[in-house]
Amino acid sequence: MVTSKHTSPVEKPSRSISKHTTLFLYVQAGGRCEFDGCNRYLLEHYPTETVGNFAEQAHIYSFKEDAARGRERGRPADINGLENLILLCPECHHLVDSVRPDDYPVATLKKFKREHEDRIFALTGLSKHRDTVPLVLRGLIRGRSVDISDEEMQTAVAPNYLKRRQKIEIDLTSVPDAPDEAFWRTAATTIDHRVEQLYSLTSRPERTLRVSVFALAPIPLLVHLGSRLTDKMDVDLYQRHRDPETWSWKDGPGEARFTTHRLTGTKGGSVALLVNLSGKNPLDALPRDLGEQAAVYELTLDGQEPTPLFLNTPGDLERFTAQYIRVLATIRRAHPDLDRVHLFPAVPAPIAVTLGRARLPKVDPPLLVYDRDARAGGFVPTLEIT
Repeated sequence: MVTSKHTSPVEKPSRSISKHTTLFLYVQAGGRCEFDGCNRYLLEHYPTETVGNFAEQAHIYSFKEDAARGRERGRPADINGLENLILLCPECHHLVDSVRPDDYPVATLKKFKREHEDRIFALTGLSKHRDTVPLVLRGLIRGRSVDISDEEMQTAVAPNYLKRRQKIEIDLTSVPDAPDEAFWRTAATTIDHRVEQLYSLTSRPERTLRVSVFALAPIPLLVHLGSRLTDKMDVDLYQRHRDPETWSWKDGPGEARFTTHRLTGTKGGSVALLVNLSGKNPLDALPRDLGEQAAVYELTLDGQEPTPLFLNTPGDLERFTAQYIRVLATIRRAHPDLDRVHLFPAVPAPIAVTLGRARLPKVDPPLLVYDRDARAGGFVPTLEIT
C-alpha cells in the first residue's frame, strides 16, 4: 500500500520578468537610468558608445522580503509588476540595494520613477518645429545671483523644447556692481556682444527664430536687453514666480489690469514716466534736475496697489504691453518736440525687458532709464535706450 503525502507547498515567486513588462519599462524610462540626477543612457556602453543593453531592472519593493525595502508596508502581490520596477544603471542599482539602502526607501524610489517617467512622457510628446533658443541673463541683485537650470527652463517652455547647444548665456555676476557709469556701460556692452550671437544662428528659411528669455538682473540692464531683441525673432519672456518657485506661467487669462495717469506738469519741459507695478516710486523721490515743470506720467495697476505678485500669466504681460504702447503714443502726441523720456521703473523682469523691446525706435523718443540705489542716495541715470 502506497501512502501519498499531501502537502500545501507555497510557490516561490520567480525572478523572471515578462517581455511585455520589460518593454513597457524601457519605453517609459526612455532607455535611461531613472535614479534622480543620473539619467545615463543604458542602451550603449559608456564611454565607448558600443551598442548594447546595459540596464538593470531593479525592484522598488525588494524581491526578497528580508532584503532592503522588503518589509515596507504596501508590498505588492505581483513583485515583478511594472509599478514595482525601476530602470537603473548597474552603479545606481548597487547603491540603492547594497551600499546605502537605508537612504533609498520605497517612497524615494517611487518618486524617482514617477518624476523621470513623467519627464520622458512630456519630452517625447513635443512636436517638431517647436524648438526655441534659451537666452539666459544673470546679474547681481542686492549682491546675489540666482541659478537657472535647463530642467526648469524646459518645463517652462513646453510644449516647445530647448535647443540647449545653442543656449546664449549672459553672465554679469563677475562684473563689479557699482552705481557708476562704468558698470552700466560694461554690462551693456557684454549684453550687446552676446545678443549678436543670436543673429548668427541659422534657422530654417520658412521659420522665424524663436527665443525664450530667462533673465534676472538689475532693471536698466533688462530694459537694455529688450531693446536689442528686434522683431526679426519671436521672443517669449518668462517670469520667476515665488509661490510656487517656478519659471512656468500659470494657466488662465490672468487678472492684472493697467491704467495711466498724468500726475503733474505741462506740455513744456521734461517728461518722466513712472512704471509703478511691483513697487512705488514716489514723486518726491525724483531727481530735482528734472525741473518743477516736468510732466510726470504714471503707469500702474488698475484697482490694486503695486505688488511683486501681480504678474502670473502671458495674458497679464500682453495687457501691460498694450497699455505701455498707448502711453508712449500719448506722450508723443502731447510732447511732439520731446528729446527723451526719463523712465523710472519698479517692475518684474519680463516687463523690464518689454519696456525696451516694445518701444518703437523710429517713432518714440529715447528712454533714459533710472535706477534707485541706496548707495548713491537715490535715483541715478544709467543707460539711454535709443
